[in-house]
Amino acid sequence: MPQPKRIFLTGGRGRLASLIADHFRAPAHLVTPFSRTRGDGFGALADLEHSASFALADTVLHLAWSTLPATSEQNPRAEWQHDLPMLEKMLTAMSASAARDRLHFIFFSSGGAVYGNAPGRPNLESDRCQPIGHYARAKLAAEALIETHAARHNLACTILRISNPYGYPVPQSRAQGIIPHALRCAVSGQPLTLWGDGHAKKDFLYYTDFLSALEQVITRRLTGTFNLCAGESHSVREVIALVEKNTGRTVALQCQAGAAWDVQDSRLANHRLVAATDWQPQVSLAEGIRRAAVGYTNA
Repeated sequence: MPQPKRIFLTGGRGRLASLIADHFRAPAHLVTPFSRTRGDGFGALADLEHSASFALADTVLHLAWSTLPATSEQNPRAEWQHDLPMLEKMLTAMSASAARDRLHFIFFSSGGAVYGNAPGRPNLESDRCQPIGHYARAKLAAEALIETHAARHNLACTILRISNPYGYPVPQSRAQGIIPHALRCAVSGQPLTLWGDGHAKKDFLYYTDFLSALEQVITRRLTGTFNLCAGESHSVREVIALVEKNTGRTVALQCQAGAAWDVQDSRLANHRLVAATDWQPQVSLAEGIRRAAVGYTNA
């Protein structure tokens, strides 16, 4: 019987990490989640600063990050104080680990942010990144750190430039995720704060497609940089229209000026990942919002 794949998962208390932990379950996988605070089944992130800690890992999924695009603008040096030093210590520990040749490190970057606005076509991994916000610049700095360690220590590393996963609940207080917030506002009758005029275009990836792609990356031990996305973009206005259609309710809008750091035309190509894995996204935006709406209207 094959041995289970041992996965270390940082940022383990986050909602997306919880979905990953639920998906990669025994007997095929053994997931150990890590967070800044130890307890309730979570290891401490600080443990991963030591090379011996990786003796029981095959794959390290690094989701831990202290900011969102909006909060990063409020504290523009936060990532350089917390996230990048932590990443540097982890990579150093992994590079020194006796298990180094077995380890596979996967970093969750941000496709919509690091590229900046699309150059009239979907962005390819080979395109020059032109980030316009502090969050995006920090993610790009993290990518550079990873690429340096991968080259210097022959460490198997993957950078996933992820678009906007959706289809699962997020806290009302989380300043990210137009789809769950629009669904919540449609059902509750509360106004949805709309930054800009709603014509900003984003790539939205249903969470089951995200998970199936991640499984391919882990199973095939892919290395390098890949866009993990649906491969098509839709405006915020299109999203709101689909939310209204599937809830049968109007979303009241509270419009505010757009933020200078917010990418207005995010378009990503997924050809490289598709060619490497034969993975294809299965859930269209219309179908994904229909599925997500069921959970809100039946709540």
